[in-house]
Amino acid sequence: MFTLFKKVEKKPTLAIREANIKDAKGIVKLIDSVGKEKLYMVTENYTLTEEEERQLIRKLNHEKDLILVADYGGNIIGCLTLFRYYGGRSPKVQHVGEIGISIDSEFRNNGIGSKLFEYTIEWAKRKNYKKLCLSVFSSNLNAIHLYEKYGFQIEGRRKQQFKIGDNYVDEILMGLFL
Repeated sequence: MFTLFKKVEKKPTLAIREANIKDAKGIVKLIDSVGKEKLYMVTENYTLTEEEERQLIRKLNHEKDLILVADYGGNIIGCLTLFRYYGGRSPKVQHVGEIGISIDSEFRNNGIGSKLFEYTIEWAKRKNYKKLCLSVFSSNLNAIHLYEKYGFQIEGRRKQQFKIGDNYVDEILMGLFL
């Protein structure tokens, strides 16, 4: 007697983890695709090549800087960076981290941004950051909502700082004290 087994498709899993050099291609592809949407980032083309991204990851100071990815079955669908403010070039800003985040359009509004922020905030606390900051277009209401959910507050606004299509939008500066 034998039993027939139905082949079961394995659903990809989501992993939130620190980037490694093998992620460079996926990170470049992700950030470039978000930039091409022309709605969420100042740059519309990611300026780093795959090799330059690998070098950035390789040389990263893991005590003060973070590149975090959302890996869904081997595909990079989200990326969050936390770098020392102004590159940490001054002792005056060593306590401040600046955040940038990109999520693939097909995976937005599914909690990935929340998972990236939860990991990052805890990481920043362990690394003795005192403040996190970011900027966002005033038209990006979903992102603003996410940031406020994690305690970020509006600290400033640059009026009509950017033009998206025919519309001028403000740059909103946000901060979170840890």
